[in-house]
Amino acid sequence: MKSTVNTKRYYESDFAFLVKAALYLILGLTWLSVNDHRIVPLGVILGFIFSKVDALRIDRKIEYALLVVGALLGLVFTGIGLTLSISI
Repeated sequence: MKSTVNTKRYYESDFAFLVKAALYLILGLTWLSVNDHRIVPLGVILGFIFSKVDALRIDRKIEYALLVVGALLGLVFTGIGLTLSISI
């Protein structure tokens, strides 16, 4: 008897891919700042959580790469990205 494996693949549109890529890049640019020092890459943490629960995910390696690139851009170039500031 021949065994068959039932695999379903989901193909998303190009627009959905670009929106998700932009979302992961923006999440990567989000940092938590304490006393004007960027300490925690908050968007990367949220992006990792979102990539684990996303049902319509793109390739997870691409998601992680976009998060890391966004985090590095946000760290090196302080003028870009979102910074949530906490003053102690």
